[in-house]
Amino acid sequence: MQSPDFSGFDNFAPPFGIILYYLFTFIVMVVLLNILIALYNSAYEEVISASDDEYMALFAQKTMQFVRAPDENVFIAPLNLIELVFLILPLEWWVPRDIYAKLNDYVMAVIYSPLLFVAAWWETRGAKKVKLNKAQGRDDDDTDEEWNQMAYKADEDVAWDKKVMSVKPNVVDDAATVAVRELKEEVQDLRKLLEKLVNKKGDANGK
Repeated sequence: MQSPDFSGFDNFAPPFGIILYYLFTFIVMVVLLNILIALYNSAYEEVISASDDEYMALFAQKTMQFVRAPDENVFIAPLNLIELVFLILPLEWWVPRDIYAKLNDYVMAVIYSPLLFVAAWWETRGAKKVKLNKAQGRDDDDTDEEWNQMAYKADEDVAWDKKVMSVKPNVVDDAATVAVRELKEEVQDLRKLLEKLVNKKGDANGK
């Protein structure tokens, strides 16, 4: 605080100047600061209690930032550089709107046609497989993927689910509640131990 000197407050209508200063310091540093901490704590608890919803909302917000209106031509990155260099800068400012829209459609057709052909071939191949499975009375997609096989193996061999649950963070109870529960368990163990010692001592005295 750069070594402040508070002795000057004694000169302002003593003794009310220093009293008012002490009241001001108490209100700002104690009352208002505690209120601010309580507000931060309540806001943090609200976010933690709805962490999944908060994440989905932020993810949706980030997604919507990169998606333009449906009536515009959307070039997926990095193809938007083609739109910027070859369409927007040289043509958009002077070409009529209808001609510019058709030109965008032609450029998008040329750029996206290879990917669309691959996607169509892949979907047709999958549709034939689903049709064959239905004709044979099986599930639509009966492919046993590698991660499914590893999931069964993990559950049987290394008890993966138990390991995950053992390291899962507790976001429901605060640290004080968890500590009290652990202390309660320790007290119960100590009580059982003392009862055993008392019973052994009583048996020894009876003998």
